[in-house]
Amino acid sequence: MKKRLVVTLIGVFLFCITGTALAADSSSNNAAAELKNIQLRIKALEDELAAQKDELDKKNKSENELTNLNVRVNTLEKKSDKLTVSGFLHLSEQVWNNSGDFKNITAKTGETPHTNDGHYPAVGIDLYINYKVNDKWAIKVEDEVVRDLRNGGYWSNGADGSVAASQHDDQLYAEGVVGATAIKAGRFDYGAAYGLMVAQGRSKGINGVQFAVGDKQKTIFTYGYYGQSWSGIAINPNIISSTTDNRYVALEFDTPLSQDSNFKAAFHNIKNNGSDPTLISDNINLWEFGADKMIAKDLQLFATYGQSNASTQNKTYAAGLTYKQLDIKKPGSYSITASYLKSEAKSSIMPPASNYWVSKYDWGLEGPELSAAVMFDKNLGMNFWASALRATDGIHTGRVNTVKAQFSIYF
Repeated sequence: MKKRLVVTLIGVFLFCITGTALAADSSSNNAAAELKNIQLRIKALEDELAAQKDELDKKNKSENELTNLNVRVNTLEKKSDKLTVSGFLHLSEQVWNNSGDFKNITAKTGETPHTNDGHYPAVGIDLYINYKVNDKWAIKVEDEVVRDLRNGGYWSNGADGSVAASQHDDQLYAEGVVGATAIKAGRFDYGAAYGLMVAQGRSKGINGVQFAVGDKQKTIFTYGYYGQSWSGIAINPNIISSTTDNRYVALEFDTPLSQDSNFKAAFHNIKNNGSDPTLISDNINLWEFGADKMIAKDLQLFATYGQSNASTQNKTYAAGLTYKQLDIKKPGSYSITASYLKSEAKSSIMPPASNYWVSKYDWGLEGPELSAAVMFDKNLGMNFWASALRATDGIHTGRVNTVKAQFSIYF
């Protein structure tokens, strides 16, 4: 705009000079032609300025569009950084050779959808979804689907707690930090201490809140409800009701004893309204404590003991050795655990019996267990479990004899 004004003023100035010249020499035959030539040059300068302005406007528009595009890309990148998905695909086969009263009970207890024990091949996928709300809070979801390879269907009995009914969104909770306290709220997994009362990975029926303080010395308080069942996996019906609410409170304390040893203890309380006669009480207390220690290079010894307030069949313990630690990112990495479990019929919610794959806790379980894992390549590995367990209640006979193998692809 300033350039155009300057050009116009120059034109006026030239016009004035020319006018003066014409007045002085009105007889000049070239005056009119000179004036016309000046007007044409002014018009040419104006056109050139207009073209330059159009080009500048187009350039500014392109730069604005590029800026907006960069803003949108950055926004998408930030959202992508906030949302992460991990998990694993698993292909498995489990076989049973049960005896005595344990024979042909696996379908009834939710270990398999097939009758008469036999075998159960399956494929499943477990997804862990994490959305970062801000630097201190996140939303977390675990979603799992399992397909029976013998008939291609879902394992379901149509009731709440079956695989089809509740295995989706196994976990669904918010996790964050307020001051020095870590908080969970929603439906989440919890395995206290060494998992004698509730094994890690199996208690995804905790519905409530959890507060944890401390780093090396940690105190964890959990309050809410214990779910009646989850994902088809059995729980102890002597302790957890399937017909009424199970109010749940737990307090855990973990501390290192030295650089290579630790101590953990936990107390659990479960209250109900007294309407379920199958339970040992309407106010059930369970406690546990244990320790672990490295006794040689890569070799860890662990032992844990617990008890309930039932009058009989109220004691539980487990002890064993773990050699090596598995790293799913490291080809050739492996781990082996050999243990002995005794969990009496009224002592535990869900003891670490072969980690997942047996039930009938209400009969009590006792015997050796073996588990192992090996990585063939980065994120490609196998897991193995084996158990030979008998009842402790003095009533039921026979054994649970089972082996499971699972090929896992992590991502």
